[in-house]
Amino acid sequence: FDDDSPENLVDTIPHALTYEFVAFMFILAVTIVLSYFFDAPLKESANPILPENPAKAPWYFLGLQELVSYSAFMGGIGIPTIAIVGLALIPYIDRTEGNVGKWFENKSGLRLTLWSALFATVSCVAMLTITVNFGWFRNWFPEIPQLVIIVVNPGTILVLLFSIWSIFTIKIFDSIRFGAIALFTCFFVSFIILTYFASIHRGPNWGFYWWPSLWPIN
Repeated sequence: FDDDSPENLVDTIPHALTYEFVAFMFILAVTIVLSYFFDAPLKESANPILPENPAKAPWYFLGLQELVSYSAFMGGIGIPTIAIVGLALIPYIDRTEGNVGKWFENKSGLRLTLWSALFATVSCVAMLTITVNFGWFRNWFPEIPQLVIIVVNPGTILVLLFSIWSIFTIKIFDSIRFGAIALFTCFFVSFIILTYFASIHRGPNWGFYWWPSLWPIN
């Protein structure tokens, strides 16, 4: 409802609970049907003499695996911690009372979401293009200290860009909520892009290939 006065509100139980239960049963039914028609066979037992190449994580971790390829510490610990803690703090930082629970806040929020998605897409694609074509600090300066690679790598630069975009949004709209929308959108879009990239375009030795069909045959 647009009017949040008490007479236009309903109790969570049973109203919201009923909808959530129906949604749960629907998703469960779809999952059962899909599992009936599509198998998920296990691979053969691991062979330490002939390890799998490329050894890829489950699809939901492939985005992180792409970040780990830049820096094991930041990709596996640093960036996930920053993202989880940062997003978890949003409800405590955003104390705005209006439009609670509404997607995108309003039309301005929807436009901001689209612009944030575009910004994240351009940033991710540009960073991936640079790393694929030109490498990174280790390729340019073989003797560079590992600490520099940990602190300055494509993953940390993306986090910095998204943070700057969020701060810029807060300054423009004078709204912490809009800054949170921008930040969440950037992280969500980058997760999708990195997951797709690692799934399709990473091959043996984590090299870049346009398609899996182009992988070398051993």
